[in-house]
Amino acid sequence: MASGAGEFRNGWRAIVACAAGVGVGLTGLPFYTFGIFITPLSDDMGWSRSMIAAGMLCLNAGVIFVGPLIGLLMDRFGVRLIAIPSLIGVAVGFFLLSLSGPTIGSFYMAWLAVAVLGAGTTPLTWTRAISERFDRARGLALGLTLLGTGLASIFGPPLIQELIATGGWRSGYRGMAGFVLFVAVPLAVFGLWQRREPVAARTRVAGVGAGMTWPEAVKTKRFWLIAGGIFLVIVGQASSTVHFVPLLRDRGIEAGTAAGVAGLFGASVIIGRIVVGYLLDRFHGPKIARIFLSLPALALLLLIWRSDLATARVAAVLLGIAAGAEVDLLAYFVSRYFGLRSYGAIYGTALSAFGLGAGFGPTLAGHAYDVAGNYDGALVAGVCVFLAGVACLGFLGRYPAFTSDSEARKVVSDVLK
Repeated sequence: MASGAGEFRNGWRAIVACAAGVGVGLTGLPFYTFGIFITPLSDDMGWSRSMIAAGMLCLNAGVIFVGPLIGLLMDRFGVRLIAIPSLIGVAVGFFLLSLSGPTIGSFYMAWLAVAVLGAGTTPLTWTRAISERFDRARGLALGLTLLGTGLASIFGPPLIQELIATGGWRSGYRGMAGFVLFVAVPLAVFGLWQRREPVAARTRVAGVGAGMTWPEAVKTKRFWLIAGGIFLVIVGQASSTVHFVPLLRDRGIEAGTAAGVAGLFGASVIIGRIVVGYLLDRFHGPKIARIFLSLPALALLLLIWRSDLATARVAAVLLGIAAGAEVDLLAYFVSRYFGLRSYGAIYGTALSAFGLGAGFGPTLAGHAYDVAGNYDGALVAGVCVFLAGVACLGFLGRYPAFTSDSEARKVVSDVLK
């Protein structure tokens, strides 16, 4: 088996490519910049916040329905044949968003196009590529890869805010399309489009090809605890992230400053990615989940208690650190509890729960705002769903050992008893 250093020597190109891909993919750039567009769209088109936030529901509805299929295709054909065309599809989808209006339906259809055309840019794709190449250093490698979302959340909001300020919201979407096409796609080609030895021959990663099948995994209690826990946590995280900038602006913080605070959130995502990835290689994952996924509940309590800029910055840091943990934990739990035999299909199904939460959370928070005229009720509900998610993900038990198909069958038999 290759050492952790050897795995990085062989797999660093994949980390660069996958970090870029996850940064601009469906759970990266569109997610972290969505809130920047809410006020400009509302002012220009006359749509309510809940109507605009429903665009995120459309995006994630596409993820829910297409995710499992993408997982099956990836298990059959590999990562690169899915990833690169999907990145091009994301760029096309962003351009279609720039053409939205005057009806809200055109906005929703454009988000569905982003989801379907870019279905292969979720963490499912990029974490599969990393899990194939890393075993001893898998946690850290996943953390470094998922730094892409942190970079998107740091640089995306202020840069997009500047584009919107100078050219309107349509320029913001066109700028995103250009970045994906001319930066992310070449990096993906650089990192993934290469002749390479079979994984087992190159890094001899233990357990590649071993583990549960999809039907076996979905019969286990652990799968539904993971899926349910991720759904609850993402309901809270997505609503908090998407509505964070509008909440700050409602409290009298000007647009540029609010976008800067959102950038602080992104810096904290990077911290969360690295720290959680490092800790996952050394400590039991559910213990890490209990600690890090409790932080956003504390963040929302602070926002309920105080409304000043300093408190908003602290809340952004806590939310960002937790956001840095969520996708890491999902990818790591799927690979450790179910193996890599059907990783794509299993992760794709679990990712549907992620998509469901990411779609409903912002929509419900937007509706709460439209009804009450403030976000107080949404903040209280967010605290509750975060703590419920911790209860699901924090007590999953020991990892099974998948080193061969015969051992995997034994573990499956034990789990299903």
